[in-house]
Amino acid sequence: MKIAFFSDLPSGGASRTMEEVQKLLNKKHKITLFSDPKNSKWTSRNRLFIDLESIILQRIKQRKLAKHIDSKNFDLCFVSHDRHSQAPWILRFLKTPTVFLCQEPTRALFEEFLKIDPSLPLPNRIYEKINRQVRKNIEIVSAKKATVTVANSYFSVESIFRSYGVNAIPVHLGVDPKEYFPKKIAKKNQLLVIGNNEPQKDLKLSIEAVSLVDKKIRPVLVIASPRKNSMKPIVNFAKKKGVDIKLLLSLSQKDLCTVYNQSRVTLALAHLEPFGLSVVESMACGTPVIAVCEGGFRETVTHKKTGLLTERNPQKIADSISMLLSNSELQSEMGKNGVEAVKKFFTWEKTVSKLEKIFYETKK
Repeated sequence: MKIAFFSDLPSGGASRTMEEVQKLLNKKHKITLFSDPKNSKWTSRNRLFIDLESIILQRIKQRKLAKHIDSKNFDLCFVSHDRHSQAPWILRFLKTPTVFLCQEPTRALFEEFLKIDPSLPLPNRIYEKINRQVRKNIEIVSAKKATVTVANSYFSVESIFRSYGVNAIPVHLGVDPKEYFPKKIAKKNQLLVIGNNEPQKDLKLSIEAVSLVDKKIRPVLVIASPRKNSMKPIVNFAKKKGVDIKLLLSLSQKDLCTVYNQSRVTLALAHLEPFGLSVVESMACGTPVIAVCEGGFRETVTHKKTGLLTERNPQKIADSISMLLSNSELQSEMGKNGVEAVKKFFTWEKTVSKLEKIFYETKK
């Protein structure tokens, strides 16, 4: 097949997904990459200009790009998010059949816990309310224009329908066993959490839970962030709670694999995580996971087999941490089970095989 790829994403699970899918599809199909038309230089700092770029200029730019893609007679266009929207403008304008990989709707537009901060000055709140409503309407209309929508989990299928009114096909993501695998290196007394300093990642809960673990066995908390967001509030909170933390920013895949292997447990405590690529990466490395029993984590972690599912309660999370840290045999058993589960259910080959089938059914 002749496939156009539209994607322009910051570092993280979504960009990783597009890279891996492209790499495997390239072996059998002709792939051409198209990126989100870049921001104008004058929009880089001012919030108003950034919003105008997303809402007005990107519409113009992506309409032009859609015409260019249509002129090349591709069998289909595989569309991901861009830096401006979870459902990009280009979906409205493409006449070429589209398969839209929606990792999740823009959560700040649809979820109450990410609502506008009431402490903001009134003019800011009014501006933000209008801006969010405009963006919300743009996303809903654009998402409905996709020929086929694919979600990364059954949980995301539900989220997409609630937000956009669109039915999606679930296709679980995966890992590359050549990049994430058990290494023969010594474990350190450390826990690992992957995430940026964003409200939905709830890094403070990890710190609070670790602070409740007995000091005799209390581990260092390693926070690995794909992006260089400000971590000063997290560092200050950890000091207040008496928790030793280690920050690792923008790690390579090789280094991240090493950190998974060095850690005794990976914590997955994000609010309503759509899938959680870090969970299957950890399992592939033989490191068990303690996750909140929410969102996509319920589809990747098998309770008491590859890890533990728990309530969003710092004491119960701390109890789960203590139990695993005190039982090296259980850690090892769960680690081995995790490796096998990934090989069976969560590889990029399986992901791409399912996508390929959808592509053939969708192409013109």
